[in-house]
Amino acid sequence: MKRIIVLHVVVFLSLPAWADSVLIENVRIFNGVDERLTPGHVLVKDGVIARVSSDAIDTDEGTLVIDGDNRVLSPGFIDLHVHLTGHVPYNQSDAHGTVVGAVANDVARHFLDSGFTTVRDAGGTHPDLAKAIELGTVYGPRVYPSGAVLSQTGGHGDWRHSSATNPTLQGGSPYIHSDQAVIVDGVDQHLAAARENLRFGATQIKIMGGGGVMSDYDPIHSLQPSPAEIRAAVQAASDFGTYVLAHAYTSEAVRRLVDNGVRCIEHGLLIDDATAKFVKQNDVVISTQLVVYRALKDLPGITDTNLEKLAVVLRGQENLIGLIKKYDITTGFATDLIGGMYPMLTREFTERAMYWTPAEVMAQATSESAKVIRMTGKLNRHGNFGEIREGWVADILLINGEPLEDIAVLRDPENNLALIMKGGEIVKNDISQ
Repeated sequence: MKRIIVLHVVVFLSLPAWADSVLIENVRIFNGVDERLTPGHVLVKDGVIARVSSDAIDTDEGTLVIDGDNRVLSPGFIDLHVHLTGHVPYNQSDAHGTVVGAVANDVARHFLDSGFTTVRDAGGTHPDLAKAIELGTVYGPRVYPSGAVLSQTGGHGDWRHSSATNPTLQGGSPYIHSDQAVIVDGVDQHLAAARENLRFGATQIKIMGGGGVMSDYDPIHSLQPSPAEIRAAVQAASDFGTYVLAHAYTSEAVRRLVDNGVRCIEHGLLIDDATAKFVKQNDVVISTQLVVYRALKDLPGITDTNLEKLAVVLRGQENLIGLIKKYDITTGFATDLIGGMYPMLTREFTERAMYWTPAEVMAQATSESAKVIRMTGKLNRHGNFGEIREGWVADILLINGEPLEDIAVLRDPENNLALIMKGGEIVKNDISQ
């Protein structure tokens, strides 16, 4: 049966609300760190949390007062591994950039409406989309973009058709798939591509550091790129005060990447105990995901080669979780959903709750992910967020139900997120006043 794809363009049914001063009263506060809820009130002024108090807060005339009615108040959620422009159906991956952009608009809307006020785009999305959201042209979460992902020829980001020739060998553009990836070989090309991303406004650089599931030419065990090429990307990023994140699964790939300056590993499902200890000793993040690997087998267009590689990496998932817990490795909250899978976003909460407590999962999605975001250093133009703390950016959710007892309430944001505030701006308010 032929599938009908419906693309939602920008249509604002109701405009976000802005008030210079907002008081949220009578709530139980999850501050992003502590497992214990604290009864209190939160005052927001000019987009910043001005006061958090267990006592009543006096306000000026004109302050918008919201009665939280004993709901749980939480920081907005953060996803460390998204691909906003990666959701054209996998079997239509050669779609024109206008289609890619139209779908990305719908994806961005879904993330914010699900309570994700910030995302780190882990490769593929041009920084101009982040700027458009910031300007209000597109509705969505705050985006920390990586720009075009850097991939060697035949690497995990080389998504060309099998018969396509290398464009750089023909004197053509190295950018492929609506500029979502750039094919780079050698130190000079890695330097140039990383610097170009930074020029466009990337806040961190993403490289492909080993074989992947959803690519056809690179076995999982392959190492990508060379140490000198990795150092080139790291040099370009560190010169701007930021860092490199890298796709990798195996111990060999992770060790090469960490040895050459990469500070955040994406996935890491096949590492051993010694490598996990090595990662912790070097203060490196392992940003991993659960749902995507458990659902990929049903993605339309997935090949037998993809499925074979998926089976290999999926076997390492629970071992990796054990190593992350054993060595207390920073992991944050990430999904890596692609190919139209973004409606599964909130399923990640309940999948993680199989291994961590609800409070730990919520901390991953708030304060822990925010620490990773702040690795961008001076390229972080948005300030501190991820915790309910005075002086920090007012990204706030009011939740119906008891997420620290049953995190499944977060699976239904339409009904269970009563209020969403991003940077002091109320983008959803279902509370009767």
